Amino acid sequence: MPENVGQYRAAVMEEPGSLKIRSFPIPEKNKDAALLRVSLCGICGTDKHIYKNESKSHYLGLPTKFPIIPGHEIVGTLENLGDNAKRVMGLDSSENIEEGARVVPIVDLRCENCWACRNFPGWPVCEKGETYGWGISSKDPPHLFGGFSESMYLLPNTKLVRVPDDLPDKIAVYAEVLAVGITSFQRVLHPSQLYGEGTPLVGDVVIQGSGPLALAHIIAAKITGANRIIVVGKPKYRTDYLKQKFRVDHVFDVDETTQEERTKQVMDILGGKGADLVIECTGYPEVVEEGLTYVKPFGTYVIAGIYTDLGRSSTINVQRLISGKYATVVGVPGQTALSYRAALKILSKYRAALPFDEIVTHTFPLDQIEKAMDKALSEESMKVAVGS
Repeated sequence: MPENVGQYRAAVMEEPGSLKIRSFPIPEKNKDAALLRVSLCGICGTDKHIYKNESKSHYLGLPTKFPIIPGHEIVGTLENLGDNAKRVMGLDSSENIEEGARVVPIVDLRCENCWACRNFPGWPVCEKGETYGWGISSKDPPHLFGGFSESMYLLPNTKLVRVPDDLPDKIAVYAEVLAVGITSFQRVLHPSQLYGEGTPLVGDVVIQGSGPLALAHIIAAKITGANRIIVVGKPKYRTDYLKQKFRVDHVFDVDETTQEERTKQVMDILGGKGADLVIECTGYPEVVEEGLTYVKPFGTYVIAGIYTDLGRSSTINVQRLISGKYATVVGVPGQTALSYRAALKILSKYRAALPFDEIVTHTFPLDQIEKAMDKALSEESMKVAVGS
């Protein structure tokens, strides 16, 4: 229970570059809503972009609704669960949702009435743009709409996925990120488009980036049968981590190579033709041209890291890099609802085979949120998480 009886503490970002601990009254129980006692919340690249004032807008041009309580990579325990919420918040009727259950919330809310919700059920495309951590302000009661908090308020249209009993919070907190990697592969694994020489699935894969999102796609590539996995990223902490912990086949540190040098080396490894699948996980549009260079004829390029508009652009030779190669370009700015459950199943099933216990490399208590953000910004970490 918080030190101040009748209150919960949360980290509030009133403007970019500022995170302050504030206290809020505990919301009253509501039959349609719930409170989630937050165990851990990861710091995402989007949180960092917002903090650094790099985010001009999010999906559909929607702004960050300051002041906010950031954080959307969440695992916690249900408390004050309303009777109606108990019946409808589970992702489907098989979910056993009850007070005391450990859950991961699906953070992109859906109105179910707009054109996007009606035409693309299960996808995070609601035109209202209500998303925990940036799309709902903490200004008005009940305030607690983000994961950098001791407890967060779950609105009636929130869906929840039960965490397997054998999965500790330190692994389950990665489910939201892994769900993006799963969604990327769901979108591209079509044999008519992507057959690959290494396997009947994805063949050779190049991943741009070396952070938690890149790791999510490495995991997805491994479990879907990738032949070779090549990483192009930085800094050395992360590239060494991926080589040593997750045993990717080749790693190129962009701080230690020129683009011309690594492009030649990557293409030599790939027999001069390129990779079946190349995935952008950096968040920066400047890397797109290099990434498309690695795509083989009839290959696919996935843009998964560029979720927010940074006010930057990329100029590319479309004929040489896309149309001339019959390349497919796929955007993945989020994850489906069902991919959360798949992520938790994968984290449980492959825990013995892959070092999921080592994904969260640094944890901080909530009152050290600024130190946690500094560590995440330094990139001398893989996943940084905050706990109450």
